[in-house]
This record gives sequence, structure tokens and C-alpha cells, in this order.
Amino acid sequence: MSIAAVVEGIKPAEATLVRICERGEVLELGYDGAMCQHPGSLWWGTAVGFRAMQAAAEALSRDRLWSRDDLYVVTGHPGPGVRDAVDYVTDVVGRGRYHSVVAKDCDMKCNSKMKFEWWVSDGQRTAAIKLRPGFVPVEFYSLSDRLGTPETTKDDIKAFRIFKVNLSARIWNAPLEESFRIEVVEEPLQLGELPVEIDETYFDDVPM
Repeated sequence: MSIAAVVEGIKPAEATLVRICERGEVLELGYDGAMCQHPGSLWWGTAVGFRAMQAAAEALSRDRLWSRDDLYVVTGHPGPGVRDAVDYVTDVVGRGRYHSVVAKDCDMKCNSKMKFEWWVSDGQRTAAIKLRPGFVPVEFYSLSDRLGTPETTKDDIKAFRIFKVNLSARIWNAPLEESFRIEVVEEPLQLGELPVEIDETYFDDVPM
């Protein structure tokens, strides 16, 4: 579809789709494609990453459909499912326009120190997309911290998988505005720049 075919009223996100421009063309991307990008999906990571990009699409498409061309994404969650879903929509990882910042001693695994937060800049403005506090129950974080330790049981592993399936279903059934806090500021992030909200004494930089 040519960019000229984009008319007022086109939806940047609906159902399981997200739309984005790239070099003058409009791409229509489905969640099934994100699942294929991350074989043997981690369910929750892929779902929350894709939904966060749907939220970014709506936030950055006020004047015209958002575009991949100048996007730069900062994430507080370095999980592979999240990364692959974000990259499927934005194509930022391979272009060196994806920056991950995580809590010290996070060990790059799912735990309570990871942040479900994204900053998506299009060269003109920046959308801060943050999962609503309380969306993920405390029990999930406690369980994720315990996994991989000597205290881990088979029941823990099973419960963790069930948690992820349930969270995935929940984030798809809830409207974006109920799942995320979304704020747009009229300033872009420069490539490599971190948002002011990030406490650099608490986070480690993780080049991706």
C-alpha cells in the first residue's frame, strides 16, 4: 500500500494488528507474525511487547501514521520475547536503534527487577509506555525470583507457565488504556540517549 493511500481515519492498531510506515509503504503486521518471530514463544513476553507497540502506534500516530524510519526504542525489559516482538514491529534491533537498560544483577532473566517500560521516539516526540502498576501480581515476581535457585520445584515451573499464559490472555482482553500508562512528550530521544526517568545509578546499560 502506498503512503498516498493512507487516509484520515486509518487505525494504527486494532484487534491483533498494528500498522506502521516504512520508506513510504504501509505495513500491516499481525501478532501471529510476532509469534513466528519468536518460535516456542514465551507467551507473556511476546504478548506484552506487541501490545506495548500497539500503544506506541496509537500514541505516535496523531498527525500521520507512525514510521519505522527514525524510530529509536529504549526498553527496561531485556527478555527475548519482548525484544523479538518489539523488533518485529519496529525493526530497530538490527539497525542499532534498540537500547536495553536493566537493573543491576538482573542476570538477563525474568525477575522482579525487570521493568515493563518502553520509550519509543520517532525523531520528533517520545512516547513513554509503562505497564500499569499491579497488572503483574506480586506472586509472579516472587515466583520468577525463585526460579533457577535450589528452592525451585516442578510445581513452581508449572505455576510460572500458567501465570504467563494467564497474563497473556489478560493483556489481550483488556483495552490498551487499561493495561498501560501512556505519555507523549514533544521532544525526541537522540540515538543512544536515555530517558530522564531512568536512574543511571540503578540501571546497567545493556547494548543490544
